[in-house]
Amino acid sequence: MDTALAFAIETAEKEYLRTRVENLTHIAGNPYGARVFASGGLEGFHVQASPSPMLNRVYASSEADVEALVDRLVRSSARSTVTPLTGVPKSLAPCCLMAGRQLERLKGWTHLQFVSPIEQAVVNAHNVDIEHATGPALAAFTALHASGFHTRPALLAVNQASFTGKGPGGALKILVIKEAGEVVAGAALYLASNGVAYLGTAVTHKQAQGRGYHSALIAHRIALARERGSDWVAATALASSRSRRNLQRAGLKVSHEQGLYRLKDL
Repeated sequence: MDTALAFAIETAEKEYLRTRVENLTHIAGNPYGARVFASGGLEGFHVQASPSPMLNRVYASSEADVEALVDRLVRSSARSTVTPLTGVPKSLAPCCLMAGRQLERLKGWTHLQFVSPIEQAVVNAHNVDIEHATGPALAAFTALHASGFHTRPALLAVNQASFTGKGPGGALKILVIKEAGEVVAGAALYLASNGVAYLGTAVTHKQAQGRGYHSALIAHRIALARERGSDWVAATALASSRSRRNLQRAGLKVSHEQGLYRLKDL
């Protein structure tokens, strides 16, 4: 595992998720209780209205900040806050000891991180029309995303609102595919500050699957990132998923494994 490259990928993903939380903080009155913080060797974000591990994370700047990280996990345990740990594939243990406390790995939240130099990534040919989502198309994407990932009704509004801002310098972009004027597939692209283009969440309507839309969205985002001067392209996928196969066809290779950990037996 290339530690420096793995850190760059993790940083890009962190920026993507942080931007989604920042989008919530910009809503008048901050109705979802969103907060982004960076102090004392820690950084992260919380959303009171959602227990999702996507929106409640804390990161330590270095190994010297591990005790502070565990203390933050204890103090924010009501929000099921997690911290990502990385390693070579299949190396992450179900539990680990950190600053004298037991942490457990969340089931279903261990993913592979993929990466490629931007110039070596493969932009596979496709004849699919892809457009930037704004207005009604953005709303349709967020609704499709919620349906595809089985978002609970109580969390629909906060999840959808997290996609409504563009981030610093327009870093967050949502791309969609339509059939007969209706959004049937879409995906996020985040152009991180460290030169990594992170291929964020992607979803295709069940009835539109098998038509190559996911691969087309990968190719389109790689091409867009290349145009914008990114140095690397990275993405996340489950080891056994179709997404993994599509990413590998585009030239991305496994960098490392990421698992999300929380305090055990609170």
